[in-house]
Amino acid sequence: MKKYFRSFFYLLSPRGRRFIRRIFFFPLDLYFFLKGKKTYNGIVLPSPGEVFTGGGDFLENGLKYKKYFIELGGLRPKDHVLDIGSGLGRMAIPLTNYLHKKASYEGFEIVKSAVDDCSKRITNKFPNFSFRHVYIENDLYVKNGACASKFVFPYSQNNFDFAWASSVFTHLEPDAVINYLKEARRVIRPGGKFLATFFLMDQESIITSQKSKYPFKFKIHDAWYMSKISKSANVAFEEKKILQWANDAGWKKAKTFHGSWSGRKGVTTDFQDIIIFS
Repeated sequence: MKKYFRSFFYLLSPRGRRFIRRIFFFPLDLYFFLKGKKTYNGIVLPSPGEVFTGGGDFLENGLKYKKYFIELGGLRPKDHVLDIGSGLGRMAIPLTNYLHKKASYEGFEIVKSAVDDCSKRITNKFPNFSFRHVYIENDLYVKNGACASKFVFPYSQNNFDFAWASSVFTHLEPDAVINYLKEARRVIRPGGKFLATFFLMDQESIITSQKSKYPFKFKIHDAWYMSKISKSANVAFEEKKILQWANDAGWKKAKTFHGSWSGRKGVTTDFQDIIIFS
């Protein structure tokens, strides 16, 4: 049933997908409206129907990645950070009581309504948190935008100490992944780190994923896809290929923390795979 719903969901336009999500979560949104929306550090959190990316608990996921940034990536309170694909502030909000006022947070996002929302919800209370809209095409979220494979991050060279891309490379095709790895390296200072999440294919996940809820059945050139309708919906890459592209982009080291998405055996860190480049 979930497979057929996903196929139907991919047939919809980006606006149509968000409309369906609002309808689906309307009872829960109404409950939170009547009870009072949750807050964190004085910031009102978006309701489930407003969230257009990912699943699970909005705040819980953000707090979990805050822990990963600090414990796995070495994020420091004084760091200048970049959030690639900032969404509705899932990662930004938990950092408002960690980053110092003299540190800076910059986030860019392809969905303009999310940028407007974060600017009102977060920047008004924390001026060192800034959000920017970039008009990039992605058939899951935005139609008729600029090409991600040629996009230049709107920041100067060596501008940040730490950056992350959570559930971004899982929606990009190979040329865009290569470009984003290069651009991240350009804007991050020497000695800085970059945490990114992926669906990584290796000998184990290629086999186990076929029986999981995330079966990537279509192998086209350097990527695996779950759907031929919406290629940006879910994209997986061979781990060796990602590490090769990262090395070509100038990243000297990379450490992988495998996720549970494929149903692999052994210890996993999160749902998606995490790589920390340095």
